[in-house]
Amino acid sequence: MNIAVIADDFTGANANGALLTAKGFSSATCLGLDKWDPQYFEAFTAVSLNAESRLLSRQKAWDAVYAAVKMFCAEKPALISKRVDSTLRGNVGAEIEAAVKAMDDSYGHEESLAVLVPSYPSSGRICVGGYQIVHGVPLERSPIAQDAATPVKDTSVLKIFAEQSTMKCGFVPLEKILGGPAAVRQAIEDLRAEGCRVVVCDAVADEDITTIAQSLADAPYPLVSVDPGPFTAELAAVRVQAPRSQFENRVFLAVGSTSELTRVQMEALRLAHPCHLVPMNVSKILTGKDEAASECARVLDVVCTPPAGTTVLGVCTAANKEDVFSLDEMSKKMNLTHSEISQRINEAIANVTDEVLRREVLRIGGLYTSGGEVTVSVIRTLKAGGFTVRDQVLPLAVYGHIIGGVQADLPMITKGGFVGDKNSLVECVEYLFTKISTRKRPS
Repeated sequence: MNIAVIADDFTGANANGALLTAKGFSSATCLGLDKWDPQYFEAFTAVSLNAESRLLSRQKAWDAVYAAVKMFCAEKPALISKRVDSTLRGNVGAEIEAAVKAMDDSYGHEESLAVLVPSYPSSGRICVGGYQIVHGVPLERSPIAQDAATPVKDTSVLKIFAEQSTMKCGFVPLEKILGGPAAVRQAIEDLRAEGCRVVVCDAVADEDITTIAQSLADAPYPLVSVDPGPFTAELAAVRVQAPRSQFENRVFLAVGSTSELTRVQMEALRLAHPCHLVPMNVSKILTGKDEAASECARVLDVVCTPPAGTTVLGVCTAANKEDVFSLDEMSKKMNLTHSEISQRINEAIANVTDEVLRREVLRIGGLYTSGGEVTVSVIRTLKAGGFTVRDQVLPLAVYGHIIGGVQADLPMITKGGFVGDKNSLVECVEYLFTKISTRKRPS
């Protein structure tokens, strides 16, 4: 186990596990302290434990988190995380204090630091000026303030913490975060020198969370990452070597659709994941066999030399607005029927896909295809007999495994080219990542 997460409820524990899985760590959730048995979890690199502490009294929550952190410290993880609710419900201050105290006692010194990044931008939670904002509304004016079990009556993160702990807490404002990792690290070290054991950081975007994580990549003292999940995932990625290099950790996209929606979906994907999507010159594919073969060879060569850190590879026909073309216009220009144009493009994409999947060094663990005709062409080129339908990821986006052929049992999602909204491709790719995180290519 490299990463230990102590959550205050079961859904939170699972949510953190999913984010860590997407970073390449094999994750599991332990139902409670009384259920912990190292032999059950030794195969996992990240374990989230449900301390069930959100609804406990403050002292009982303190005791539960202290016991959980002490127990995990004995396993010598590289990173310990205290998962908190994204709206700061429950015993946030008491639990952070308990985690820091447990680490102090475990390591025999008082150098441990808790870094609280309460933001979850993709869920509409941000922290700016030390205030927690939920979908543009101050926390105390959100529905959370009226929560029957754990209402939150303040918007200031530092005040919420101070109500439950006397431990000294510092604050790193957005201005410092925007200054980059070095500026953030200096701000944190200055606060540590003042005796702060807990530091709250602003963050309004995923990039801010990454910056904070990078600032602590080589921090020599024990850290407790405190957040709803994203910060822990980013900190784990920079501080712990994920074992994913052993696994098939990349997804390949075969995108035949030329719709504007598909192009927008690819743009959203580029913002969410390190992508290497290579556009195919359709005119060259349609000019003749020699030109088509040359263009496929070029695309294959580019696809197979991705930048370091790339997790999504692919071939497409419309990477930019100017690439989107009309079948009618292309038909007149090339003197080909719609069917002939479609067939040639689909075959070219399928041939490149086949060659890429054979390159074991690329470690492609999942396949995504967009457009019904290109999907059929790809499956036939892979000499497959069919496709097992296992789940509906989105309406008209289906997950399954390839049956037979040269890529038997390969996880795959197929989606219509005119299906979904701008984030649908991101959802499909992230779904594939959760499915392939522990898959190894058979030897």
